[in-house]
This record gives sequence, C-alpha cells and structure tokens, in this order.
Amino acid sequence: MNIERLKKIHRYSGIILATFFLFHIVNHLFAWGGPDTHIRVMNLFRHVYRFPPVEVILLLSALIQVTVGLMLVWQKGFRKNLYDLLQVISGLYLSFFLLFHIRAVLLGRYSWNVETDFHFAAWGVKNHPADLFFIPYYSLSVLCVFIHLACVHRQKMLALAVTNAGFATSPLQVTRQAIVIIATGIVVTALILAAFITA
Repeated sequence: MNIERLKKIHRYSGIILATFFLFHIVNHLFAWGGPDTHIRVMNLFRHVYRFPPVEVILLLSALIQVTVGLMLVWQKGFRKNLYDLLQVISGLYLSFFLLFHIRAVLLGRYSWNVETDFHFAAWGVKNHPADLFFIPYYSLSVLCVFIHLACVHRQKMLALAVTNAGFATSPLQVTRQAIVIIATGIVVTALILAAFITA
C-alpha cells in the first residue's frame, strides 16, 4: 500500500480517536469535582462510546491507528526535524499505551469483573510502589496526545501555507501554535494527575 493511502487511513482513524480522547480527557478533568462527579460524567459519556456499534468503531480505529502508524514509521523512518521526531516518538508511545490500556480495560470488564471507573485508574497513582509505573504511564499518555496533535497541526498548517500562497500564517506562527498545544497538554496532564492523586 502506498504511503499516501496509509496517511489517509491513519488520519481518519486518528480523527475518530481524537474525538474520543477529547471526551475522555474532559471526563478526567471532572475528577476535580471528586470521584462521584467523575463517575457521573463518565456514565453520561458511556451512553455514547459503550453503545456497541460505536465501541466496535473505536476499537477498530485504535487497532488501525497502531498498525498503520507502525507501518508509516517503518516506511518513513525518523526524520531530522524536531517536530517529525516528536510525532514519531509520541505516536510510538501512544501505540504502546493503547494496546496495554485497552487490554487492561477489557480484562477489567470481562475477566476481573471490576468496574473500570475512577477508582480503577486512581488506584495505580495513589498506591506505592504501583505509582512508580502508573504516574509516568498515565501522564505520558495524555501529554503524548497533545504532542502528537501539535506536530500534526504544524505539519498540516505548513502544507496549507505552501499550497495556498495567500495563506497569512507564517512558519513561526505555526510553530508557536504547536508550542501552545504542547503547553496546554502539560497543564492538562498536571491537572488530571493532581485530581486523581488528591481526590
């Protein structure tokens, strides 16, 4: 399969997952209202993403995203540009996270018979020595979503500037936008982690 077709597939599955991540991250920010608030919001969102056809689409999108992402890395390799490198590294970490996180959630639901809610996630960051793994594990997952999106945003905006001579945004402005997205990711990651540790 040629690289442009792979990129298109990766982009479409990425849009689906990014939509889910937005709701998932917003849900986690509600942990500032306490575990009960987080669980209420989660149950509201679950009416959508646990609706069987939607859940199948999300699981397939995750599988496609990981598989096609690895194929793209294999074909394109690591680039010298910092943002290309960050895109690859964040994508590789998200591939690892998606596979292990989805596996843990499915095992929790269907094998361990536990509720995969706030308490399921919070246990790992509130208990030692599990926190030594789970704090960086969860923190990097949120941060890498923002890093990956920032790199894709920068790439797309620069391509738009090349194809549209009248496009007003300069490369410096585009890079600043990417930095703002990454900085937002750092703040959101810190807020979510603090909420889960202190709740």
